Amino acid sequence: MDVKNIFIKETSDNLAVLEQELVALVQPSKRALEIVIRTMHNIKGTAPMVGYNTLPIIAQPIEKAYNKALSSGEDIDHTMVDKTIHAVSILKDLLISEEAHTPQTKEEQKVLVDYFNSING
Repeated sequence: MDVKNIFIKETSDNLAVLEQELVALVQPSKRALEIVIRTMHNIKGTAPMVGYNTLPIIAQPIEKAYNKALSSGEDIDHTMVDKTIHAVSILKDLLISEEAHTPQTKEEQKVLVDYFNSING
């Protein structure tokens, strides 16, 4: 198995765990926040090395927003969780298929990135 396929497999597995963790929560736990941060950090750092240049654009502001919330002790609201779940869905689609880069998904990505960037200031 080549490095790209290993990345796809591991990232898909991590995103599935993250999605399950977030969907099951009423209020995200410290553990859930750390899973979001770690998963997004790994995507941000590794994706460009295997040719996925769009993934870090989505992952970086999410990682920063959750780091900010974790370090400040701020509560995570339902909107942020919902937007994170939506972002995870897009990241999973982008891992599976280049056809996921449609004008509609590019607009969805922009909206999500803008949302998380607004949290980051």
